[in-house]
Amino acid sequence: MQDMFNSNLIDLNTSVSDEQELFDLVGMRAIEKGFANLGYISGLEKRELSYPTGLTFPDMPIALPHVDPKYIKKPFIYVARNNRPIDVKQMGDSAKMRTSNFLFLGLKDGAKQPELLAEIMAAFQNQDFVSAFLETDNVEEMYKLLSNKFIK
Repeated sequence: MQDMFNSNLIDLNTSVSDEQELFDLVGMRAIEKGFANLGYISGLEKRELSYPTGLTFPDMPIALPHVDPKYIKKPFIYVARNNRPIDVKQMGDSAKMRTSNFLFLGLKDGAKQPELLAEIMAAFQNQDFVSAFLETDNVEEMYKLLSNKFIK
């Protein structure tokens, strides 16, 4: 996961009303900053329709939207926190859920996806990590928290 976090790709104060607006916002930023290709936003939309990415952990819900590697220029994880929960669908059963926390996974190597998902899932089952994640409202502190947790 080295080099996947970037303080330019952490936004802890988005203000959108639905998942579509969030995909547009995050997608445009990822494209403008050279991490994703133009098809990235439509790739997110299509993938999320078929394979929803919401996860409910004991201490917080989160969504992990991602796309096919062809839309990614440079690997990244974009952290977005909305100012209020928005509707998303849950991984596996597509049940409705709400979250304000998102990690957009931009992977060039699809084979690494299961390992990355396993690491993220383990982290968000750790109460101390989740508390620190939820309390952090500063970009640099979030970057440090995530780097310390995931970059070995």
